[in-house]
Amino acid sequence: MNSSAFPLNFTYDVWELPWPKPFVPDYRETTMGEWTLKKIDLVPQRGYFQDWSGISPQYILLASGQTWMATAVLEVESQAPHIAAARGHVVVMGSGLGLALYNILPQPQVTRVTLVERDPLVLDLLRQAVNLDEWPGVEKLEIEIIDAFDYRPSRPVNYLYVDIWAKTGDPQALPDTQQIQQHVNADLVGWWSQEIHFLRWLKHKGYGYSPSIEQYREWAREISLPLIEQDNLAYVACIPQVARSYCHQTILQEQG
Repeated sequence: MNSSAFPLNFTYDVWELPWPKPFVPDYRETTMGEWTLKKIDLVPQRGYFQDWSGISPQYILLASGQTWMATAVLEVESQAPHIAAARGHVVVMGSGLGLALYNILPQPQVTRVTLVERDPLVLDLLRQAVNLDEWPGVEKLEIEIIDAFDYRPSRPVNYLYVDIWAKTGDPQALPDTQQIQQHVNADLVGWWSQEIHFLRWLKHKGYGYSPSIEQYREWAREISLPLIEQDNLAYVACIPQVARSYCHQTILQEQG
């Protein structure tokens, strides 16, 4: 990483997860068309995989007043296993603030990264706000300006990571990922906040919120996706804390 990057060095210094701590680019506030990147100071935050709460600044990406992504602790933690899973030819769908892309590009096991983004203004914003074209590993990057559902890879894909929704645990995320994978046919697949969907499935099955690796594999088979972390007991061990997280509890309350 270059010297302008920093590993969550706000007031958030707790990291007891089985994946490396992602680096967050050094953003600058920027507006590009309907997109705005702004910094908010002293925001109450909570963990996703970790039982943590605190006050930190964060950057948020908005389009017409709706938040699409942030450097919130919750979002950074939830991206960590997907960043760690990257290898070979990686397809990242949805640029957002570029946090996953920034951490995937320099990894030595990653040979090529295809970023699929339907709105070129988001990329213009990243070029202005955080020097996208100067990122470590950018020589591996190929950008496709196209809707995620219309993308067809020209070469085999080793890992597909989909993050095209504004809301954590969006109910549409699973069927969307299944539809996209039908065309991409990646060796491994992950999507942002997939743990929320796994928790829904566990509840439906009556398994409870302390799953086994066998249950995670059962879910992967049932949804017909070659999910990441099917051999990682540490990943499944993190699921109970996601169930207890403020994020998940809020989703349950919204569902009534």
